[in-house]
Amino acid sequence: MAPTEAQPPGTRRRSGLPLGATLMTLLMVPVLIAMGIWQLQRRDWKAQINAELAAAPSLPVLDAAALNGARASDTSLLYRRASVACTPGSVTPYDIKGGDSADGQSGYLLLVNCTPADPKPAFVVVAGWSQRPDALTKLNVNTTFDGLIIERPYGKDTTRPRFMLIPQQAVPPLAPSRVPTPGDLPDNHLSYAFQWFGFALVLLTIFGIYVRRWRRGE
Repeated sequence: MAPTEAQPPGTRRRSGLPLGATLMTLLMVPVLIAMGIWQLQRRDWKAQINAELAAAPSLPVLDAAALNGARASDTSLLYRRASVACTPGSVTPYDIKGGDSADGQSGYLLLVNCTPADPKPAFVVVAGWSQRPDALTKLNVNTTFDGLIIERPYGKDTTRPRFMLIPQQAVPPLAPSRVPTPGDLPDNHLSYAFQWFGFALVLLTIFGIYVRRWRRGE
């Protein structure tokens, strides 16, 4: 007759599954797997977006009229090329935002409103980059800027410009700012998917260990 495993006093073996832990596992594992699948779907969506953004600079060049016309449109102009004649003369910066120079230094971007008579401009232009936010109190702007369009630099604030042009050149004595590329958009969806699937596997492993100990009466 095979020997039986010794049991601590006052314990007895159980059969079946613990109700609470089983219900929680049955609920959470599908949720975790679904989150992983959702991240894989997001990865496909991001790949499509990146392909569209990579093709955007090859589309026809926009001008100020096109940007004004797209002010209330839902059409995306992200990373489209634009050439804007900007001649407001001597003006104060519209705004100052943190940003990088063309050679990768951290600092500040000085923005200018090319149509200062418009209280709600459709776009602003990065006049250039500086290490100091107070580098210039006046900008002498009388040039044509060529660069790429960024959408909604102020988020969902409808009182602010919808577009920001980041040009390749700068207003002296400012330095050129870094022009963005589609590769700047993060694509971490595959690693996130593996994390969610890993959480599901860890939960199943913990559940298996718990059931084994529960059946032993531990």
